[in-house]
Amino acid sequence: MIKGCVLMDPDESSWREPIRAAIVQTELKLGDIDVNLSRARDIIDDMKGSSDLLIFPEMFSSGFAYDDLEEIATRSPDVIRFMKGVSIELSAHLMFTMAERDGGHVVNRAYLMGPDGDVLGHYDKTHLFSPAGEDVHFKGGDELNMLHMGQIRMGPLICYEIRYPEMSRKYALDGAHILVYMAQWPAKRIFQWELLLRARAVENQCFVIGSNICGLHGSTEMGGHSMIVSPFGEVLTSLEGKAGWASSELDPERMYRFRRGIPAMKYRRPELYHNIDRSNLI
Repeated sequence: MIKGCVLMDPDESSWREPIRAAIVQTELKLGDIDVNLSRARDIIDDMKGSSDLLIFPEMFSSGFAYDDLEEIATRSPDVIRFMKGVSIELSAHLMFTMAERDGGHVVNRAYLMGPDGDVLGHYDKTHLFSPAGEDVHFKGGDELNMLHMGQIRMGPLICYEIRYPEMSRKYALDGAHILVYMAQWPAKRIFQWELLLRARAVENQCFVIGSNICGLHGSTEMGGHSMIVSPFGEVLTSLEGKAGWASSELDPERMYRFRRGIPAMKYRRPELYHNIDRSNLI
């Protein structure tokens, strides 16, 4: 687990300069890595020099094609190679997830890649979406991993994990500046996605970036509506249901100013709500 609580970066000394962050919303063809990377390529070709940080949707290169999962996992080096080329070409940091074999299991792994193509860290999805069988086909991770873009601390979370506010709060208490959610979220529940992204931003006083897939996942229409949200809860930029990209400036002073004005974290009383009676839970 993440060690040490820095209480929301009280000295405001670590992240000082604004950056540009982008959401990259791709359209999925289930199980077809070559087509999905080609579709991403079409968007990337329009992005040169636009952003310092690009966030891609969960499993954007394949989707959850369970029948072909073993073969998909063997192609993780191809996806890594493609993304390294993108990071170098755009001179930008990238975050994305893919299916990857780790020992005897397949994991849903998020990577942070630097502008020189180096892998700077990873996070394995810990909360698997059992209603769709993800827990049958994947092994969940066992720890949260803060990822670092220079002095900027980012908390990676994957899709379903937006429903667990304890996770984002843990990252926030350990000093996260940005919470990143990569998702395959369906259109029929897209209002929840939008609501939860804004809630996670306000309650944790962090920037939030949510990148979602679009197109069909089998017979399910995926929702898109990727967005970047300020710590105040404002939608800084967003997309609708089609493939594309959008970017926004993230100015740390806006975050620090909001935290100074409403110092909610400073007055937490964890002794009141950390000892939960679980006897009444289903």
